[in-house]
Amino acid sequence: MRRNRWSLTLAVGLMMAAVLACNFSATTANISSFKIGKDEDAKTETSDFKPSDVVYAVAQVSNTSDTHKVKARVLYDDVKGQDSGKVVPGLETTLEVPGARPVMLNFTGPGKNWMNGRYKIEVTMTDKDGKQIDQKTGTFTIAGGSSSSSTSSADNANESSSEHSSGH
Repeated sequence: MRRNRWSLTLAVGLMMAAVLACNFSATTANISSFKIGKDEDAKTETSDFKPSDVVYAVAQVSNTSDTHKVKARVLYDDVKGQDSGKVVPGLETTLEVPGARPVMLNFTGPGKNWMNGRYKIEVTMTDKDGKQIDQKTGTFTIAGGSSSSSTSSADNANESSSEHSSGH
């Protein structure tokens, strides 16, 4: 009798585990790293730039073979005369990223020059249903030289999901 009870308990436990495993759907897809730098691969990370510099960023999408959307935007963080958290005009983009790969971005300041101050890059990864999976942020500072206060939004963000992009 004891043996039958143990077998029944084991069988019920295995069945429950199988049912739960079939109904459980979790993704491990993520942005495993996010770097900001002065070169296309952001190999040498930095957060200090001049007003005329191109700011490069690389977000590494990992642990997936599915296509996800990756949205990147540059926000004012502490820039004189600008509201903190406001998107810098023209510096927001959304990409369809197939599988695990680096997402390489580059940003040129409005009017080809950045205003002195601190900025934030926010990268958000969503699934096919628009549900946020992961988000990374990084800040950088613009200092020195004469900065322009122009806010032209003409094609200031360039991106590619698997190859180097050219800067403006």
